[in-house]
Formats: sequence, structure tokens, C-alpha cells
Amino acid sequence: MNVHAMIYDGLVQYGAQGAIEPALAESWDISPDGKAYTFHLRRGVKFSDGSAFNADAVKFSFERWIHDPSNSLSVASALTSLETPDEHTVKMTFDRAYYPILTELTFARPVRILSPNAVEPAGDIKGKFVKPIGTGAWMADSYKTDQEAVLVRNRNYWGEQPKLSQIKLQVIPDPQSRVLALQNGSVDLAGGQLGRLPLESLPVIEGDDKLDLLKSAGTSSHFIVYNGKNEHLQQLNVRKAINLAIDKKSVVDDLMGGVGSEARGLFPPTVPYVTEKNSRGYGFDPEEAKRLLREAGYKDSDEDGTLDRGGVPLKLNFVLQQADFPEWKPMAELIQAELQQIGIAAELQVLEPNAYYDALWTTKAYDMIIYRTYDDAYNPHSFLSSLFHSTKEAPAVAWSDERLEQQIDAALASTDESARQTAYDDIFARLDEQAMYAAVYFPDDLFAVNKRVQHAEAGHTTFEPILWNRLDVTE
Repeated sequence: MNVHAMIYDGLVQYGAQGAIEPALAESWDISPDGKAYTFHLRRGVKFSDGSAFNADAVKFSFERWIHDPSNSLSVASALTSLETPDEHTVKMTFDRAYYPILTELTFARPVRILSPNAVEPAGDIKGKFVKPIGTGAWMADSYKTDQEAVLVRNRNYWGEQPKLSQIKLQVIPDPQSRVLALQNGSVDLAGGQLGRLPLESLPVIEGDDKLDLLKSAGTSSHFIVYNGKNEHLQQLNVRKAINLAIDKKSVVDDLMGGVGSEARGLFPPTVPYVTEKNSRGYGFDPEEAKRLLREAGYKDSDEDGTLDRGGVPLKLNFVLQQADFPEWKPMAELIQAELQQIGIAAELQVLEPNAYYDALWTTKAYDMIIYRTYDDAYNPHSFLSSLFHSTKEAPAVAWSDERLEQQIDAALASTDESARQTAYDDIFARLDEQAMYAAVYFPDDLFAVNKRVQHAEAGHTTFEPILWNRLDVTE
């Protein structure tokens, strides 16, 4: 994914705070009904092989990827026509108003503008892909599957030329091995979406005089999903009590070493439409949590430390995985202890990733499960739709609420920015009023950088975790 964003450009790109910025399209117009988008293409742009970028290349690229059955983007399913009135204009018409269209067009994969010469026969939308030819700042020099990719400057790039002549992206699956590679100088930069750094290694990195730490606010959150089929969790007071029992400050300060912030909502403030006003969430108040449980009719009948109601103990199955997120285990253990303090017995179940995702998406074999929001351009619209909205085939993955689904639909169909903000205010308020999840923390993106690297700056998306074009080195 990182390589795609370096080699290819989109019509538009994702900027800070989710702002949509010009890329291969210098400007665009949207019809009043929100269904037609006319893009005015940047002139004088060439692909890395020297061939001209024009409207026909855009049409070829779109027709190639929108017919891929594995593509699930709404921009593809909603597209009804793509016209090229001239070589510098592309008009797309959709079957409905769907404001995230521009956001989805920033995705480096699959929404890449590919040269027709990149396939054989050239220009055939079903042709065999033979070479990565894009308009981005970089070109592929060599590639070894699951090992490394070497990229060099694209001399035909339409923007400012990168300072470096070459970048090597190396695959190092083991987090501790990444730290060792940083220490011995075999890699200059690691972390963030390039490959997470283990939190327990931060003191080692901070103590190495060859390395600097680069920290930036992330765009994801870690939280708890509730299973609405559980009779205890169907009680609003129980869900609220769980939220109030979690000491988020302790999670951030004591477990995460301060690398992150307390979550007061489903999304961090780096995500579009998230404001201080609509992110109040729940604080830490175990006494109020106990009161809510008493109000709901729970008491410790047999004095074993676990509350019950009608003879049914308040016990919950708490599922997580730690292969991808090792910090979830100590976080779950802390939350388990805090829940026990208010009379809720949470039994931890650590699953392998495949079993974990099967439990989350298919079998629903959990009462509570730790999950995370998607990153950057998928938020907030895509994540809300995928987790909290039902389809014709299945109910919502997380909490199911008809009013919330109506609010999500209203936000997605809005053509007015002010109305859209109001719609998201309503969505976030509904999520919190009904305690449909339990927010825990917002992780920061953390990179370790060799001090010989200059101008290292975190990017705005997972597709471009580092602003590669600005990097330079001093020997």
C-alpha cells in the first residue's frame, strides 16, 4: 500500500484533518444534487515512461478497477457513467448523492491512475499488468515479494522532485527485529503504519543517541464492542457502567507510556466532523457505575464479589487478540480488574487473529470484544457504515439501532457541509447516549528515525505514512 501511493497519484489527495486537495485534478465541480462530478485535469503531466496523462488514461484506469469483483468501494458501485468531453475533462455521474466519493478517490489502492502502457495489450482494461507506470514522484526499480521494494525518483514527476534519489522499503515482520535494525543502522526509519514499534522498546530507542522519536496524533481508536444479544448488555445502565468503570488515563499513562490520549468518543479529533462538543463521552466514575447497576436491579446476593439479577450473575466473555496488538492483553487485564471493582466478572479469552475476526464478524462468539477503528480516509463514514449499519443480508456487526442507521444514511446523502456536520453531531450523540460501545484510547503514530535523516514528517494517511518527498540525509 505504501508503494502504491509513491508510484501513483489519484485525481485528488487526502490532506490534514481530512481535507480533500487537488492532485491530478486541479479542480472539480459538483452538481447541486450531488450526483455529478466534473474533474478538470492538470495539464502537462506525464507518466513515468514519458507518455501523456489525459482523460483517456483516467477512463482506462477507472474502467479497469471498477469491474474488479473484489472492489467494495461505493464510488465503483454507484458510478453510472464516465465521460471525457475533452482530453483535460472527466465527468462522473453516480446513481445517488454520496459525499465520501471524493474521499474514496484518494485511496492509492485500488483508485490509482495507471498508464494504459502498463498492461498488454496496451489500453486493454482486461489486459495483463506488466509494469507499474504512474505519475507519482517515484518509480519501481526492483521488487522482491515479501522482502523489499526499491524506488527511484521519477524524473517526469509533475510536482517538486524528491530530495532523495532512492528509497528502499524493507519488510521486517517481527517488531523486535525492527528495533534491532534501527539500532545497527540497517534501516533508517521504522514505525507507524510502516511497521509498529513495541511499546516496551521505547526506552531502548530513547536511550540510543543515533535515533530520534517522531510522534504524531493518529486517526484510529481502540474501543470495546458490545454484543447486543447478551441479556446483561441489553440493559443501558450496564453499558453505561462499563464505560464509567474504565480509567482511560491509567491506560494511556501506565500501560501505553503516554503514547496516545484518552478516548472521549469513537473517533479522535484528527478525523473529519469530530469536535470537542460532540466528543464528550464518559469519564472515570466507578461510584456512579455502581449506582447505575443498583438502579438496574443488580446486587451481590451471595457476596462473592459478582453482581447478579434474578439469580443470573453478571459475567461477560471478554475477547481479544494480541498477535497484531500485543498491548491489548495488559489493557484487557486492567479493564477486567476495574470491572470486578464494580461487580462485573469479565473472563478474558485471547484468540488467534483468524479466530478473533471470525468471532467479531461472523459467529459473534463474545460478549465484549476489543476492536479498533479504521485509519484516516475510511473515517468516519466507512467505519460507521461497516460496523453500525445493517445490510439486506445481515444485521449490523456491532450494535444494532434503527435510529442510528437513519442518521448514518442522512450523513452519507447530505450535499450541504453544515447539514452534514449536524448529522454527525447527531450520530455521535446517539452512540454515546445509548452507550453502544466503550471508548478506551486513541493511539499515537510513533516512528523511530536515524538522526542522519532530515525533514522526517508523518503523513496524513496509511497509504503515505511518511512524507517521502521531503526526506533527505546527511552523511
